[in-house]
Amino acid sequence: MSSEPHNKPQNEPQTASPVERCACHLDELLDTAPCGFLAFTDDGTITLTNATLLELLQCGLDEVKGQRLEALLPTASRIFYQTHFFPLLKLQGKVEEIYLPVRSRTGESLPMLVNATRHQRQGEVLNECVLIPIQQRSEYEEALLQARRDAEAAMQAQIQANAALEQTRAALEQKQTELEALNARLEDLVQQRTAQLEQALEFEALLKRITDRVRDSLDEAQILQTAVQELGAGLALVGCNAGLYNAAQTQVTIDYEYHQDGAVQCCRVEDLTIESATMYAAIAQGNSGPFCCYLPECPRYGAGHWAILARPIYDDQGILGDLWLFRPAEQTFSEAEDRLVQQVANHCAIALRQSHLYQAAQLQLHELEELNRLKDDLLNTVSHEMRSPMSNILMAIQLLEVHLEPLGVFADEAGIVKRYFRVLQDESQREIRLINNLLEMARIEAGTDPLNISMIPLQFFIPYIAEPYVERARNQQQQLEIQIEESLPSFSSDLSYLERILGELLNNACKYTPAGEYITLSVQSTSDGLRICVRNTGVEIPAAECDRIFEKFHRIPDHDVWHQGGTGLGLALVKKLVERLGATIRVDSRDGATSFIVEFSY
Repeated sequence: MSSEPHNKPQNEPQTASPVERCACHLDELLDTAPCGFLAFTDDGTITLTNATLLELLQCGLDEVKGQRLEALLPTASRIFYQTHFFPLLKLQGKVEEIYLPVRSRTGESLPMLVNATRHQRQGEVLNECVLIPIQQRSEYEEALLQARRDAEAAMQAQIQANAALEQTRAALEQKQTELEALNARLEDLVQQRTAQLEQALEFEALLKRITDRVRDSLDEAQILQTAVQELGAGLALVGCNAGLYNAAQTQVTIDYEYHQDGAVQCCRVEDLTIESATMYAAIAQGNSGPFCCYLPECPRYGAGHWAILARPIYDDQGILGDLWLFRPAEQTFSEAEDRLVQQVANHCAIALRQSHLYQAAQLQLHELEELNRLKDDLLNTVSHEMRSPMSNILMAIQLLEVHLEPLGVFADEAGIVKRYFRVLQDESQREIRLINNLLEMARIEAGTDPLNISMIPLQFFIPYIAEPYVERARNQQQQLEIQIEESLPSFSSDLSYLERILGELLNNACKYTPAGEYITLSVQSTSDGLRICVRNTGVEIPAAECDRIFEKFHRIPDHDVWHQGGTGLGLALVKKLVERLGATIRVDSRDGATSFIVEFSY
């Protein structure tokens, strides 16, 4: 603040600019603010104050301005100002909420909270202070006295309450003995419940361990071995075994058996005899459980008095086998153990059924692989057998053309002889291409054809490969564009394989692109290799066909707009060639365009 309202010049101009009017307005606001304001220099001289502070001090402007700040302070405040307030202000550049009473004109001490800052204004350091009046000490002292009276009243009430509590203490002591007896009984119950919970946790962990192991196994013997071994060790059994029934449920096969003196692997087949018919009938009906009996000829574990727990292994499709657990007759199986064994049997049934399905699937897969091998052998044999006669037929057609051409037989381009002869040539070439594709596919799958890796200058190689298809596209009213990145890195691959891949993809694009649409062959480098993309517009492959487009002999119906025909081997051969080069190929078809993308990694 440069000035305050009590210090304005007498000869102030009649008009002022908007900035000056705003400054005057701010001065007026500061002059009437609800807090005091003053500024002083480092020697303590007051240079500025507002009307609010003058009113609190009951002084005029001329009594304060130009005076030393210590003149407004009581003795204690003056000492505090000299020893703490002003040194702290000079050190930190500001102080906040400092209690500093000031003295009014009448000598009354006015308690204040002071916030002060130091500023450099026009080459001079000014200390600006805001003084906020606070409540009188007497009011605080009265509040403290009232609080003391309230505390004394509360203490008296506490004394009375303590007396009442002392009266009830004797009654509580009488109940102590009863509580101790009750606590003893509760402790026994807690120990029993804790033992049950610990057993439940152990059984849960045992069940999870068995479930995890049998769920990840597709071997029947391993599934039963895991269940028997874990149950025998986890439940401290004398013996435990598991068996699988035959389809007629007349025999049971035991592959693994547990004994308390050591687990043994066994493989024996037992008939379900008349003596054991009752027990096995209960197992087959799912009504078995823990029981004690003397078995002179136990079909599973031998004669003697036993506590036995038997549970069937079954699912919704029927019974698969059973689990037998043995303990001495004086020991019994609890309900928790029975539930555990039943859950283990259920998980074993699921795992066994999965094992059966896996074995059946593997058998079918083996049969399909064998059929596929036989099919490939047949195709290879037929291709080899047909190649020689088809080559001879094609050679005969060429010789026939050489001999008939001078005779003028083909002079009429629209004649029936010329048309039939062209059909004969085209179909012969088509058959030769089919046979060559089949043989090349067989060589690639066999992996007997070695790669001939060499450096390939893609800037020259790509236009050379695309040149025949530029003319073909022009004849079909298509536009073929080649986009090659200028600074391609060095690239090495098998030249013949790459030529065949690009040729098949460009041929495919020309075959399925309608007139007036675009074909783009682009080559660009990536962060880890090279990407070649053949994109054609005007045609889109259904999503369901994208996964099958690289299968042998698969053709998409109603997509050959030029009716040029094909064998369905081109893209299958491309995929084999790409994989042989260690690259990947994928198809992206959307928004009315289809892209075949080949990616090579360095």
